[in-house]
Amino acid sequence: MKRLFMLNALLVGIMILFPLTVAFAKTVKIGLIDTQKIMRESRAAKNARAVFLKDLEAKRAVLKEKQDEVQAMKEELQKKGKKMSLSTRKEKAEKLEREIKELKRLRSDLEEELKKKDVELTRKLLREIGEIVRKFSKKEKYTVILEKRSVVAADGAIDITDKIIRLYDTQK
Repeated sequence: MKRLFMLNALLVGIMILFPLTVAFAKTVKIGLIDTQKIMRESRAAKNARAVFLKDLEAKRAVLKEKQDEVQAMKEELQKKGKKMSLSTRKEKAEKLEREIKELKRLRSDLEEELKKKDVELTRKLLREIGEIVRKFSKKEKYTVILEKRSVVAADGAIDITDKIIRLYDTQK
């Protein structure tokens, strides 16, 4: 008797909750974005990367100039070293050694600085994209927007990446 009562209560509960879950399921709106695609294809992200690359090229030019200078000193010491006096040769060799150390230090400082700037730029772009996605989500009443890489399988119809790219480009 008690078992029958529990079964009936369970069935009534399911009958009441089922329409609610169906109604809720109809209002769930899910979207997918491909952040890498946004960073790769949006004009705003491309412009930010172009500024970064311009800075990178300028710094590489300074490094190249220093490398050429060191190479010229090395070649001079190899070609004319035998004709130089011992003290002059020793002085030039020491100067070359100092320049090589400075070049290595300059190279490592440059690499570290560029890594930091790249990380900063990526964080900035992700923050901007995240803000646009949040605004879009509220405006279009999305329940959840997921990163495409973290989803195993999904219908392509819920991919909103191109919409986000257009919004991002118009806002920048």
